[in-house]
Amino acid sequence: MKKCATQLDCSARFYPIIATRRSQSLFHISMRLDCEIDQRLLRAALEDVLLQFPTFKTKLKAGYAWYKLLPNDAPVPVFAYDGNILAPLDKRLTGGYLFRMSVDGRDLHLDMFHGLTDGNGALSFMLATVARLRQLMRDPHCALPPSDDPALSVEKSEDAFLRYYKPIKLRDLDLKGMAGIAPHRRVGTFADGGYGHARYTVSSPALMSDVKANDASFTAYLAGLTASCVEALDGGKKPIVLMIPVNLRLYFPSQTQRNFVLFARIVIHPSKCATLADYICEAKAQLATGLQKDRLLAQLSTTVKGMTNALMSVVPLFVKKAGARVGRLFMRSRQTMILSNLGRLQIPDDCGVQSVCFNLNVSKNNVQNMAVTTYRDQTTFSFTSAIEEEDLQNKFAEALASRGLNVVRSDD
Repeated sequence: MKKCATQLDCSARFYPIIATRRSQSLFHISMRLDCEIDQRLLRAALEDVLLQFPTFKTKLKAGYAWYKLLPNDAPVPVFAYDGNILAPLDKRLTGGYLFRMSVDGRDLHLDMFHGLTDGNGALSFMLATVARLRQLMRDPHCALPPSDDPALSVEKSEDAFLRYYKPIKLRDLDLKGMAGIAPHRRVGTFADGGYGHARYTVSSPALMSDVKANDASFTAYLAGLTASCVEALDGGKKPIVLMIPVNLRLYFPSQTQRNFVLFARIVIHPSKCATLADYICEAKAQLATGLQKDRLLAQLSTTVKGMTNALMSVVPLFVKKAGARVGRLFMRSRQTMILSNLGRLQIPDDCGVQSVCFNLNVSKNNVQNMAVTTYRDQTTFSFTSAIEEEDLQNKFAEALASRGLNVVRSDD
């Protein structure tokens, strides 16, 4: 019987086309549990949970115009973590799966292809796996919990971009606005043998106290602080452009396990900001505009229209891939860095999760990114870097410390 193919969601269709051998559009989530992880039980838990995440139990297949997802019946492997964060996926080793789960003592690691899901979807998948692992630890023969009702199962697999799309004419597409302006780009000595990563943890109550003192949202505060650190180090003439992923589930209700994220762009011209308060105020004002629901809906509809118009469906995949290769030769990153906040995580106590860390991918054109998680009373800032220099990481930690915060670094 022929296996039914699933289209990648509208925001993800170019991910496998633009992926390179070194940069595959991955992201990384790690969790530390309160006990050693049995690799055999973890694999059993993963096999069970994949039945509840059908779009994850897939492999990538080239079609005429786009890559597609096919059901994957191969056994799913679990690896020993080698410390090489965001290492490219070798599909011969992963059984074709578009993620890699690995273990190191009490630490659980997930490298996920962004074409499959976003950080929120991957987090749900990882937590479901941990919950099932704990069940099997208590009773190795414990039956699977009842599956979701059919309607919810369908919603979890939906392309929510298509669900909320509003018709838009081609001439009204804001492609120039989505591309943005040429930003300041950080440079440095490219690291050999993988990406660097640094982690800083502070008290979330103490941090939120300073956020409130600046009359800003958490994201605006972090964007302003980050931009001020970049400017203090580089003093560039071009604007600092921060791309901030926005979880659309907060604006357009959906239980989808696939990608449902857009980006808010913060453009800060250094000449307009003299103090940290100026940077935060500028970020606050731009977020107030960029996160309006009608503006997000227009951006969502632009994304869908751009991916589903008739021309895109007739251009062969090999032409798209050739265009992507040419584009990499001449195009430069449209942001200084990405700043992603997964938010305050709510995790059941019986999962035994002690800490959570999130790392974004980087590339030669976008050499440093930062992700943020808040869990219990700790906020963690995780830098990923393609360059050896750690000046930005150190400057950011110093900036936090200068606000009266106790900053603890940990790279494990």
